[in-house]
Formats: sequence, C-alpha cells, structure tokens
Amino acid sequence: MNKRYIITGAPGTGKTSVLNALRKRGYLCYDEISRKVIIKQQQLGTHKTPWGDLSGFVDLVYEHTLIALQCPIESDAFVDRGVPDCIAYLREKSCEVPEYLFTFPFKQYYAATVFLTPPWEEIYSNDPQRLQSYQEAVRIHEQLIQVYQNLNFKIEILPKATVVERVDCILGFSF
Repeated sequence: MNKRYIITGAPGTGKTSVLNALRKRGYLCYDEISRKVIIKQQQLGTHKTPWGDLSGFVDLVYEHTLIALQCPIESDAFVDRGVPDCIAYLREKSCEVPEYLFTFPFKQYYAATVFLTPPWEEIYSNDPQRLQSYQEAVRIHEQLIQVYQNLNFKIEILPKATVVERVDCILGFSF
C-alpha cells in the first residue's frame, strides 16, 4: 500500500519550499491543509485559527485531513504536515487533546519515517497565516519531536541547507 511521507516542522522552517521542489521533480505532493483552513477562516472572519480558537481550528483541520486521506494514492506521496501536528500545537498551548487524535490510525495512512525541518531563524518570516513568533516556532518544534517520537515515528531531521540539498537528503532515504 502506498504511504504518505510527512514533512513536518514548526512554522517558517521551509516545508513548503521543499514540497514545491519535490513536486517539480515529479513527486506527488499535497499542500498544507492547516494553511488552507486558516485562509478560509480569515475570509469568513472567524476565530478558528492557531492564535484564536485553537481547539476549533484543530477540529476543522482534522475534518479536512480525513477527507483528503480518503482519496487513494497511486504512489508514495509527500504531505505538508500530518495529524500528529495537531497534537503538538495543542500541547504547545497547554490545550486538551481530544481522544480522536490519539486513536487515529497513523500507520494506516502515513509512512513510519517523518522528515522534520528544524527552526532556522535566518529563513523565518511571518505572513498573514503565520503569526507565531520565532520563539513560539521553537516551542512547537520541541512538541513536534515529542509527539512524533511518542507515536513511534522515525524522525529524519533535514539539514539547514539549500532546498535542493534538503530534497536530495529526502530522496537519498531508502523508500
């Protein structure tokens, strides 16, 4: 069965650039669902965002993720973030984590190896959907590592290097 390889990391660590480069090389890639949800919620004028109603935001991201995961894939794919990221964001803000996140069948949908982009202050920037400070990004990074380890994923930390070098690192992994 084909799996989705998660590319995760705190906000502003270069995940989208890596995904776009993988896509240009012909790999099946899926954009970040949480960014799409943030944009939609901003358009609607709601507070269901990571800096507003985080629990409501996570519920929306989870619902959209379930829909996306129901679409079969014909080859291995790369995804910008995975369900475990929801747990990390909730923990970083000391919010209660819903049971449905802990009972999610992670291994059914995701490959056992996750690629993590570490915090990198030199490339970090804010935008209308990324309001977190660099210090918040570092705390999210720490939570991501804990969550993925606790869920028994193998974490491959990508180097602070060019996008091409990061992609080559991913593609050098034995799939």
